[in-house]
Amino acid sequence: MRRSGLVLIALLFAAGSPAAGQVPNEELMRRVDAAEGSTELHVLLRGASAARLLGDFDTAEELMEAATTSLEQVQNTWVSEMIYQALASGKGVNGMKRAFREALRIHPMSPQQIASVTNNFPELLQGGEYDEMILSFRPNHADSLYRCPCLAEKAWVHRVAGRLHESRTLWGELVAAWDRNPLQFNDPDAQANWQGQYARNLARAGRSADARAALAKAMSMPVSDDERPGVQRRWAQTYAELGEVEMAVELLEPLITSSTLVTVNSLSTRQTWEPVRNTLVFQEMLARHR
Repeated sequence: MRRSGLVLIALLFAAGSPAAGQVPNEELMRRVDAAEGSTELHVLLRGASAARLLGDFDTAEELMEAATTSLEQVQNTWVSEMIYQALASGKGVNGMKRAFREALRIHPMSPQQIASVTNNFPELLQGGEYDEMILSFRPNHADSLYRCPCLAEKAWVHRVAGRLHESRTLWGELVAAWDRNPLQFNDPDAQANWQGQYARNLARAGRSADARAALAKAMSMPVSDDERPGVQRRWAQTYAELGEVEMAVELLEPLITSSTLVTVNSLSTRQTWEPVRNTLVFQEMLARHR
């Protein structure tokens, strides 16, 4: 079996085997208590097994539902990591697509899950492999697997295909929905990250003046040192969408030399930098760090 094919099996072994043999009730109860409120897969599975042995089937079912959610999160993270590995190692768009196909072979995903991945990695849309599926999504679709507005996902399909007007229209619908119901977070980092995404998407919608105002607000918001690289990348994306390449480079260059998602390979490959990638200033930045 190929090494990548062992991933999901390893997850199950890491989770631990169900309780076998005689386990004291006190230990079983301890495992149930530890599982309640946990998000760790192995803890949830041990707790569900313990609740089952105690005859508390309602609790066992609740813990198994939580374990299923945890497993899905782990699987989705694993799929993304497969793609990031291909990107970081310089395998380009074709390598990213091969990694995704391999991940899907091992971990099949629903149409909406696939669309979510392509929203994070729109490079996977090159060649149109998923276009028909994503563009068929509707909020009132008869098939629940395709029941989704998926505005950003469809906007990326159009943009990668070169249909910029259709893409801007969909980004416009997305930010209009955000205008009606702005997201509010208790965590300042989450709020700063969302504000950066909002500014970037305004720019993608062609609302340049609004994007600049939103970006100014974003850049004035508090953000922790740990989260700043990710948030700063959002700011750079906004400047790239606005065509202000010098400002984008000023924000990106400090990130290239640190352990962030911003690397020469990512800047050379990812769709988000396409508006400015071929400019002299951007290429000079890449040359300095090759």
